[in-house]
Amino acid sequence: YQRRVRGSSGINAEYGERLRIWKKNIPEEDLTLYKIFGEFDNVSAVEFYNAQVNDQYRAEWDRSVSSLYVVDNITNNREIVYWATKFPFPLKDRDYVFERTHAMSDEQISISSRSITHKAKPVFGNFVRVFKYGSKLVIRSRSSDLYEKGMSYCLTYYDDFGMPIPSQVKDKLANAKIPEFLEKVHDAAHFLGETGKLYVPYPDPPKR
Repeated sequence: YQRRVRGSSGINAEYGERLRIWKKNIPEEDLTLYKIFGEFDNVSAVEFYNAQVNDQYRAEWDRSVSSLYVVDNITNNREIVYWATKFPFPLKDRDYVFERTHAMSDEQISISSRSITHKAKPVFGNFVRVFKYGSKLVIRSRSSDLYEKGMSYCLTYYDDFGMPIPSQVKDKLANAKIPEFLEKVHDAAHFLGETGKLYVPYPDPPKR
């Protein structure tokens, strides 16, 4: 189910069965900032993390991915990533170049990404390059063990579509795609936990 609540400072809140979405428009940047909260009982923080940051595996379970790979390893917890993704017609496909950093403590894992430019990945004519993109995902274990089942997450996210799109269309895409994506992450993470496969090579992932 879904319902909308008008909050303070122009923030909309949407509630579903497994997640909550807050949205705030930033008119001066022509951006919408999303903050998504959710939790899952049957996957661990490490499984949820691995399902997203192993790019080879994500390219299998996320059918929107055209291309996804590390361009440059800067340190063991910081890399430059190229990501090309399919958009529904009539929108043109998008691509991103971003810096991704990882941090881990006893009870949580975080992944931060921000768009950059990189000489190895100039703008390619078949895609609309997204120059304004950022996300931060914080994954918390319900216990002090990141491998134990039961976790919650908070995802803060924004990106620029790269062309004028009515806000109603943006909202429709976000309301459909954000919950769908996070359910796919859950399914992929659950599959890792059931099979014990946290590292490559992976078996065939679940299809949605």
